Amino acid sequence: MDLLVLAFATERHHGDDVVAWVLAALSAGSAVGGLLNGAVNWRIGARVRLPLLAVGLGLALAAAGLAPGVGALTVAVACAGFFVAPALTTAYLLADEVAPPERRTQAGAWVNTAVNAGISGGTAVAGLLAARLPLEVCFALAGSVTLLAALACSVRKPKTAGLPLGEGSPTSREPALSKQSPAPSAAPPGSPSTKLKSPAAHAPESPPQL
Repeated sequence: MDLLVLAFATERHHGDDVVAWVLAALSAGSAVGGLLNGAVNWRIGARVRLPLLAVGLGLALAAAGLAPGVGALTVAVACAGFFVAPALTTAYLLADEVAPPERRTQAGAWVNTAVNAGISGGTAVAGLLAARLPLEVCFALAGSVTLLAALACSVRKPKTAGLPLGEGSPTSREPALSKQSPAPSAAPPGSPSTKLKSPAAHAPESPPQL
């Protein structure tokens, strides 16, 4: 996104100040989306939210390439940023849910590694394509990669290895109340347990000492 925005501004002979404002809109949209995502008590599981957020991000990326000017591009980029922080947060929650308890830290590290690798690889590919293809196509390709990721998330259903967190819902972390078994009732009169006597009752009496 950063490289494509720079190419968009250069193609229309705008300065670096315009690029800074557009990228600031991306960060602002991500901040607003992250705050709203954290404020909502989600009833939809993380496995459902993640592909939906990825679809929204992909569509916003593709729409940004159709912007006629910098103003429309800024709005489109802000809309794309609205899905960034919620998608990342949901990915971390889902990794924490499906990983065994002893490997949750490693699962979160893999998510972070994938994000950094995707940013680096996406920037390199965008740099190669921006010099050979129209920017509209480059934005559409960036959005299609996100849509493919959404499809992969919706098709593959990993088995939950950790706690059943209700798909990342905060309220689902509350432990379930254990059922207490009722206290055993007293044995009814005449039952075998009431007829048993202690061994001392059957022992013969010792003869009196002279």
